[in-house]
Amino acid sequence: MLDKTYIEETLSPIFWDYKVDVNQLYLITLDKEPPYLFLTKEYILKRILERVPWYNILKLYGKDYLTQNLTHELIEKIRNQEIRNRYELVRKVLQGEPVPLTGWSLENRTRLKNSLLSDRWNRP
Repeated sequence: MLDKTYIEETLSPIFWDYKVDVNQLYLITLDKEPPYLFLTKEYILKRILERVPWYNILKLYGKDYLTQNLTHELIEKIRNQEIRNRYELVRKVLQGEPVPLTGWSLENRTRLKNSLLSDRWNRP
């Protein structure tokens, strides 16, 4: 178990808008406490993924926990597309799934193609 001070320093800025013990939120994510109102394991993890740097998350939970709990369904609920893409790649690496060559994924090729061939500079 991690030091409570580290948990508080890492999670307090994330849940500043709720009057709740962040150590309890951490225990909810570990399934050691029941959910509190709408503060479910999934909601808490999503918020952490959106706002906490990766290496802090790794220190909080460890590789094994993240391999099990970083699911495609959870990642899809992240609002920011760039963060979603980053964690989808992390999920694939953790779960041993194949990943596309950097820069040559279908999504990236389409984005580059559209930006290179848009001809936006010559439009009236």
